[in-house]
Order: sequence, then C-alpha cells, then structure tokens
Amino acid sequence: MRIALTRLAAPLPQIAADLAGVDGVVALTTNATTVMTEIGRYTGPCFATEPLALKAGEAALRVHLPSISATLAVERQALSRSPCSVQFFSPEGAALHKTILTSITDDYAFAELTQGWSIPAGEASGATPARTEVRVLDKPADPRCWRGRDLAFHLDSLFLDGGIGRRATLPDWGDDHAWSVEPELAVHLLRLLTEIRAPVATMVSNAAFAQIHQGAFDDIRQIGPVIRLCSEGCTISIDFNEIDEVWVTRFDAGGRAGHLIELYDWRFHCVAQFTEFGANGHLSRFWGQTVRDMPRRGRNAAS
Repeated sequence: MRIALTRLAAPLPQIAADLAGVDGVVALTTNATTVMTEIGRYTGPCFATEPLALKAGEAALRVHLPSISATLAVERQALSRSPCSVQFFSPEGAALHKTILTSITDDYAFAELTQGWSIPAGEASGATPARTEVRVLDKPADPRCWRGRDLAFHLDSLFLDGGIGRRATLPDWGDDHAWSVEPELAVHLLRLLTEIRAPVATMVSNAAFAQIHQGAFDDIRQIGPVIRLCSEGCTISIDFNEIDEVWVTRFDAGGRAGHLIELYDWRFHCVAQFTEFGANGHLSRFWGQTVRDMPRRGRNAAS
C-alpha cells in the first residue's frame, strides 16, 4: 500500500505555531527506550536556549531546530483508519516526533492545512525567506559549570547527542550535586509518586525534541520489563531492560534546590527525567528528602 508523503519546506516555527491551534492532537516523542504519547493540544512552540514556559494540561515541546533534517506530511491511507500526521526526522533518518491529527478526518482539510507548508516562506511572493535565529547550545567544558543551572539548561544539554556529553560530566559535579542509585529504586519511587498523586514534571527527550508533561500519575503498570505510567491523557512507556543507570542531579528551581531523577540506557543516552513542580512547599520538601535518602550506588564511576 502506497503512502502519500509531502516534504514540508516551511520553517518549523511556522508549522509549530499553526499546529498549536489544532484540537485533537496526539503528540508522540520517542527515543530508543522510552515513548511519551499525549492527547490534547500543543502550547506555543518553545525552542532551545529560550526561557522554559510550561503549562499543565497541554502538550509542551522544546525543540532544537538544527537537529531536524526533514518534516513530512503523511496523508490518511485509503481504506485505512490511520489518521493524517506530521512527522519529524533527524539527518540519519531517525523518527524524532510525530503529530497525529485525529480531528482532521477530511483529506481536503488536511491538504488545505499543509499546502502552505510545502512552499518555502516567501517563495510564492518572491520575497526573501525569513531566517530563524538559532543560538548555540551552552555546554561548558568545565563540569563544575553545569551545577546550579536552571531546568531549561539541563533539558537543552540532551540535544544533539541524546545526553552522552552530559552523562560524561556527572561524576565531576561533586557528590552533593549528582549521584547514582540503583535502577530498581527509581521504579519504587515512581510507584510512591503514583500512590500519593504527587505533581510530577515528566520529560522525554531525543536529539531534537523534549516533550514535557506536568501532572500526577493516575496509574503505573508493569508488563515484563516495561513500566507504563498514565497521567491525564498522557502515557509514558519505559523499557527498564535498557536502563543501565539512574542519576539524581540538582538544579536551580527558582532560588531553591530542585532534584531531577534521570534514566540512562546502556548507550549513555538520557531517556527520561522526572522532577516535582508546583507551589506546594510540603511536597517539594518531601520530594527533596525522598531522593536525598535514596541509597547511593557505591562510588560514582566515570563510565
């Protein structure tokens, strides 16, 4: 069966801004170990190096533009229930993010939406296409300079290489800023967070996209090695057979110490991150105390 594909030439900020006005979106970000799927609608696009703006209940994306090589509009297949979608790929051909447009069931409506994206901006009018400013990612050579930075910095550090460079710096942050724990403890923590319905920010990243969901976990299930978390129209599936390390790291959470739980696979890619959010001081202190009390995994090895 042939699938109709259109390679989109419009700037990604234009596509992202247009998608933010579409209801019935299924946002799907994946890496080699974890998949996050969320039903709803997008917030406005947020790009690497910009301040981090999050809103609970909407699919938030943080994007590193240079890591995206191709954007394709995939039409609904004839005699198929598969909906229309917009898909994003890396230069190596890896699937980075998929936007499934469940509310667009008419092929003509999808064609109308994507028609303006297939022509480079300004080409139809003869104007010079506007250039999107791309700032260089901040990845300091000195590991000590990674400490005390905000959440936006730590999310951006995963772009390009999936977090390999970040993982290499962790042992040199110092014992009070980064330490490793047994992966089984992360599963126990996720079960505890589900039981008490603590507000959690969950982040799944790859070389170009970080998809962020804010909300308490409604359910946690384990099917073999796969842990499946559910939260307000969002599901996160993690294959713990692939998880080799779990690190706790500190970051600046608006003048206080925040703590990230970071899952790394055997490739040293950071495949998921979790932290608390919200203004409830009691829950913030509970989260901080809980992660600080998790037994450390011996000496923090460099590899």
